[in-house]
Order: sequence, then structure tokens, then C-alpha cells
Amino acid sequence: MLQWMQTKFILVFKVTAITTLFLLAVFSLPAALPGDFIYSANAQSMADPNSELLTGLQVIKEPLGGSDTDIRIIIARIIRVALGLVGIVVLGFMLYGGFLWMTAGGNEDQIDTAKKVLLNTTIGLAIILSAFAIVSFIIKQLVGATTGSFGSDGNLGAPASENFTGSGALGQIIRDHYPARDQINVPRNTKIVVTFRSPIKVDSFVDDTNGDGTFGNCSAVITNWNTDCDHAKFGDDFINIKRADNNEPINGAVVLASIVNKGMPQEFVKTIVIKPITDINNPDGGYLGSATEDVGYIVRLGSGILLNDPANNNPSAFEARILGNNYYEWQFTNNTSLDTVPPHVTDVFPAQGVAEARNSVIQISFSEPLDPTGIQGSFSVDPNFYYLDGQNVLLKTGNSTMPLGGFSLVNNYRTLEFTPSLECGRNACGGKIYCLPVCDQPGATCAEDNYEILLRAARVLNSSSFASQPFSGVSDLAGNALDGNKNNDPDIATSTFPIFPNQKQPDNYFWNFTITNRIDATPPYIQTINPGLDAQNISRYQELGMVFSKRMRAETMYDIGIVEHPTHAVPIWRVPFTSFNTSTTYTRINHGPFLDAIRQYYFPVVSSTVEDAHFNCFFPGKGPDEAVNFGGLISPDCNEANPQNCCAVIAAQNQDFCCNGAVGAEIPACLNYLRNNSVL
Repeated sequence: MLQWMQTKFILVFKVTAITTLFLLAVFSLPAALPGDFIYSANAQSMADPNSELLTGLQVIKEPLGGSDTDIRIIIARIIRVALGLVGIVVLGFMLYGGFLWMTAGGNEDQIDTAKKVLLNTTIGLAIILSAFAIVSFIIKQLVGATTGSFGSDGNLGAPASENFTGSGALGQIIRDHYPARDQINVPRNTKIVVTFRSPIKVDSFVDDTNGDGTFGNCSAVITNWNTDCDHAKFGDDFINIKRADNNEPINGAVVLASIVNKGMPQEFVKTIVIKPITDINNPDGGYLGSATEDVGYIVRLGSGILLNDPANNNPSAFEARILGNNYYEWQFTNNTSLDTVPPHVTDVFPAQGVAEARNSVIQISFSEPLDPTGIQGSFSVDPNFYYLDGQNVLLKTGNSTMPLGGFSLVNNYRTLEFTPSLECGRNACGGKIYCLPVCDQPGATCAEDNYEILLRAARVLNSSSFASQPFSGVSDLAGNALDGNKNNDPDIATSTFPIFPNQKQPDNYFWNFTITNRIDATPPYIQTINPGLDAQNISRYQELGMVFSKRMRAETMYDIGIVEHPTHAVPIWRVPFTSFNTSTTYTRINHGPFLDAIRQYYFPVVSSTVEDAHFNCFFPGKGPDEAVNFGGLISPDCNEANPQNCCAVIAAQNQDFCCNGAVGAEIPACLNYLRNNSVL
């Protein structure tokens, strides 16, 4: 019986040892592989604008704030349990061997058996511990090589996976660009768009190719993109576009400047549109990539691009002392297809037929990124309507003067947002509230006014496709004209005057709403977040998102930041993508890869400059005590301890609001309400 038990115990131990070694080898493999390989599928879905992930709605399989444990952590826990079982088995064999020896009574065979049990147990234990140590060492070295490691000084070095050349510029100097970093399945006929945070000096990197004295434009009629439009100064110091596989540059690029406040003293350019030129013999410039295989491209913006800042001698947009590199570059991949699908409007605010407060922005969201040329800027006055330069966006009111402010194409170039500039109060954070005019024309006696907006679709080249004439109206970055009625059939609207109502026809897009003489002072708060508070073991490409309780200003979402601890020399890049619901807003922050193999802390920063569509700052309804890097607003705390900082209503038409307009004794109750409804 003892001999049978001995044989079985040895067999069990051997099986356990072999199984443990297998678990260590197989389940530790994912942690040893390069992170880009592990997460390649996830990374592709994040970069692909046609994926479900871009919506920020379909990919969250658990409620926001729920658990999102890395599979490798689960496997590590399994291994930990297996090692615990091995320890129990080892202890059992040790006790069994000792028992045999102590009860041998001089029986040499039993003593030999006991020695063999103890020896085999010791050898097996040594093998398991050695295997664990070797695997741990290899994993540590590989992780250090792929994701960063602690140096001899104990500080965390910048990880290779995050150390993109100039990547810290994205979010710091460059606000947004399309195609996105590492985006795949980009159509071959796309243009490239870059938006800077500060005005840039266009003539520093663009030649006046067409000779009209203006930099960054085309002739009135384009017959050949190579000769009728201004070209970039091509090269690493300015703009360069080259294949990722062999570093072969394309022939050049047309650069168009999207001018804001054209013709006014404060005229400036922050956004440029780049049309690649791959075939100088093709009047249309040719296409990127290949019709037979996917091709990757690297876009480089160099130190020769200067800021439009005469007071500081127009410095380079990229400074090595800030970003670690004096240039910025990123990569995307073209598929083999051409984009022939037209864009359409997916959402508007204020909605059709709805009455909104006068402290409202105007938002128009589209199904895909748009060409910003001719749809950014301020209104000009016509006797019968107000219009943007090029007359691609037109507005008509009943009894109100021209709205002051301007349109910006934000949210990855998918949302056209008008922000008024007429001050009409202060929000709880000390920021300014802006309003649209309401019945302010001479002789007007109304308390609300009707607004009508018309988006003029680009003129199509023929009746069988959405391919459009350049700059003739609203189009996407592949030159497809707006499909105003979403029927996938080119409908050419009349061009007869007056515009209202004669041009309110497909494929122009038009709607109306009402602006009332009231103020919306309800502050938004954050309802849900992902990852949840103090979440641990997040993956490199963990979705970072938050749901706000109200419709938000898309432009202010760029002020959401990410702080790392320990801090790297190159800041983590971050770009928001926002989707709107009837009464809420979901914002996902696209970001550089998190570190998932070492302990690293990440702190999302939502400053008081993040506002809803009525210019109310989000809960907790107070501003920072000192300047922050994400917005820069300095304002005092408004809370129970500092009631003197809480604003009061000073006039019926010029109101300062604090915590939904509450003053005095009402403030604590208001703040408590917001706290009880916020996850923060």
C-alpha cells in the first residue's frame, strides 16, 4: 500500500511540475511579446475611423467605470494559484519522505525510498523555482526593451512604444490632424489636414506657386492642381510625405490655408489642408498608395514652420527644449480603394424646431471629416442674410442682427461649431458666457427669434457621382459633395435668388430653430467614467472616456489632458473624439499607449475651461486656484468655505451665475446636488 502511494505521489508531483512549467512558459508569453503585437487588433480598431470604437458607444461591453482587468493579470493570478498548489504538494512530499524515514525502523529499503522522495522533491522544487526565475528575468528584460524600464538612478525611462518623434506636439502644439496617428484603411484620394493651437505664418513653409501674391490658395478656376495652387516648401525642414516602407518621398503637396476672419485685422490661420501630389502629369495630382496593396505613409512637419507671432520674432512651431524634437511626424496607412461616399449631417444643435437659450453655440455634426476650406470663419452681412466667405454657410434671422463670433471645424473635423463672441455674463468658474442676438434690430419688440441655416452642398461635376468642383460648397476630404437629404443620389439644388427660400432644396442642408431671450445656467457634471476611479491593471490602449450630463462644446474638449506619474520628458499625446446624444455627451480621449508592465499612474485633467453648449463649466463649479496647462484659466474657488467668491446676479440682461444661479444660502444645497449626481 505504501509503495503504491509512493508511486502515485511521485507521478502526481511530476505531472504537477510539468504542468506548472507549461503554464509559466505559455501564459507568460503574452507579457514577453512586444506590446504592439499583443494589441495590434485593438490598436487598429482605435485608429480606424470606420470602426465601432470611433463612436465610443459600441465598444464598452461593461458599464462605464466597470472592471477591465488585463487578461495577463488573470493569467498571472492562475499561475500564482498553481504555484501555491505546488507548494502544498512539495510540503506533502517532504512530510511523506520524513514520515517514511522516521518509521523505517532500520528498514534499509524504506530508508532508501524516503531519501529518493526527499531528493526528487528537492530537485523538482529547484527546477520549478529556477524556471520561474528565468521566465521572470526574460519578461523583465523584454518589457524594459518594449515599454520602458527603471534605470540605474531609479527613474523611469521613456518607453520606446511611447517615444514617437515629436509625439508630445499632438495636444500641445498641434490640436488635431487627419488622418489620425496610426490610422488604417485611409482612402487613397484623401487630403491631409493639420490644425495648430496657435496661428501660423503660412509663407514660412508655402510658396506662392500661382503667383497671385497670396500664400496658401488656388486660382479662381482650377484646371491643374500642380500649377493653379500654391505648393508646400517640400523637405524635412518644412513638409515632407514619404512611404513608410522605403522612405521614398512623393512629388510634392499643395497647401491651402483655412483663413479665419478673412479681411479683418485679426485675420489668422490655424488650419492647413494638404493635397498630396503623386503624379505631376495628372491635372488632379494623382492618388496616394496603390490599387493592389496597402501602403503606409509618414508625414513630417519640420522646424521651418513658424508661428505668426511677430512680438517674439515668429519662432518655430516646434521647439526641442519643450518636446524633445524640433519636428513632428506621424504615420497612416492607405487601403486600395477610393472614397466615393458623400458626407451627410448626423446631428444639429439647436435641433430642428427647438427653442434654445440665447447663450448657445451652434453645432453641425457630420458622418465623416470635412474639408475645412470655406466653412471656417465669421459671418459677413448681406441685406437679406449673413454668410461665410465663399457663401457655403448662410444664416437668416427674423429680427436679430448678425451674430458675432466664428465657425470652427473641430472634433476630428466632424463638427462645425459656431461660438458667439457677444459677452452676456459669467459662469460659476469665472469664465465668460457668450450669447446669440435676440430681437435686437431697431424696432423689434419680440422676446424670441427664428434662425434659419443653410449649408450649400458643393457642385458636382456630373449627375452620376458626388465628385465635386473644388471650393464650390461643403464636401469631404476626398472631394465628395454633401448629401443633404441622405439619399445617396446627387441632387443639384437651384442657384436662383433669393437664397431663402429658393435654395432650400437637396442636396443643400437646411433647418430652423428658435433662440429665446433667456439664459441656461444649469452646470454639467460627469455622470460616468471609464476606467473607473482608481482602476488598476489597465491595458495600453484602454478606452479613456467620460459621459457628461449635458451637451458640451466640442472645442473645449481639447482642454482635457492626461497627467502621468512618474512624468516622461515627452508628454503623452491626447486628442478627443466627441459624440452627442439628445441630452448627454460622450467624449473619448485618443491617447498614446499607457504603460501596462510597470506601475504607472494616470490622472485625467478636466479643467474649468471645459464647458457645455451654454458656456457653463462642469461640476464642481469652481475654477483652479492656479493656472493649469489645459486651458490656463485662473479663478477662485466657489464653495461653502469661500462664499465671497460665488457670483451674484447683477442685472437682468447681464447675469453672472454661480452653481445654477444660486447665491447666498442657496449655494450649499446647489453644490450638494451636483456632488450627489457626479461620480467625481
